Amino acid sequence: MKQHKQFRIGEYAMGGIIEVTINDNEIEVSCHDWDTKEKIVGKVFDANGVDSDYAIIETLNDYTSNYYADEIFTWIKKYVAFPQSW
Repeated sequence: MKQHKQFRIGEYAMGGIIEVTINDNEIEVSCHDWDTKEKIVGKVFDANGVDSDYAIIETLNDYTSNYYADEIFTWIKKYVAFPQSW
């Protein structure tokens, strides 16, 4: 199941746009320039990895504000079931 969403945040995000693509158990989070749509920076995560949910939220916090990071992560959790870490 592939999911893709573009979050056009503006001045509160690096570059202004954050894109998230979910392919099965792979999650890509990237920042794009508002004007050129060119990719600035991005990371790929394994949804089944240890503490992958923590790594994604930390990356989102680096790319945008806490509020938008939480909004984006809430959207990701609709489509990805992260393993429980004890």
